Amino acid sequence: MHDVAAGAAATGADTSSASDERAGLRPASDAIGRVLDGVDRLSDWGAWASAFCILGILTLIVSEVVARNLFNKSIDFAWEFSAFLMGAAFMLGAAYSLRTGSQVRVKVLLDNLSPSGQRALDLFATALCVIIAAYLTCALGQLTWLSWIRGSRSEKASELPLWIAQLPLALGALLFTLQSLTRLIRVLRGEPGEDETLRVGQDAKAEAS
Repeated sequence: MHDVAAGAAATGADTSSASDERAGLRPASDAIGRVLDGVDRLSDWGAWASAFCILGILTLIVSEVVARNLFNKSIDFAWEFSAFLMGAAFMLGAAYSLRTGSQVRVKVLLDNLSPSGQRALDLFATALCVIIAAYLTCALGQLTWLSWIRGSRSEKASELPLWIAQLPLALGALLFTLQSLTRLIRVLRGEPGEDETLRVGQDAKAEAS
């Protein structure tokens, strides 16, 4: 999650141009490439939304600590909303993490295969990811819709309509599905599946060395 927040800040104002001039990736000179770059930009926006969710969590927790210690009062919704924001940050940042290859991976099998075997395994794993992500999107979308039509509310003090908390999860799952499909198409086109130049922090140092 720290990768998401730092990555969103690192892309800055160059987000739109970075997708078109990614190191090692094919320029978006064709229609399919431009569509794939468009999905990348949506993932960038998801990363920014995730970063703001993390900032919101920080604000709520600090406010709760200050209120308890200085005023002997508690902010009723602080922990509840922090949990909602945590889920939103995770799902909204998932697509960007996939785009940059920031997930924790075990490559013992992959590294011991031939180039053709690596590509076949990569295609299989990515296709499976698309299916699972699409199912997750449908499930979260249905959950959000049912909460909307039923008027479901939180059982906590805020009584927040649950669809408000669930909608970012569904949108994040949709972004992750689109990015997974984008990765699959790129691998089929013989392009790198992720843009490692967008990594920051320890990842960037490792790439530089």
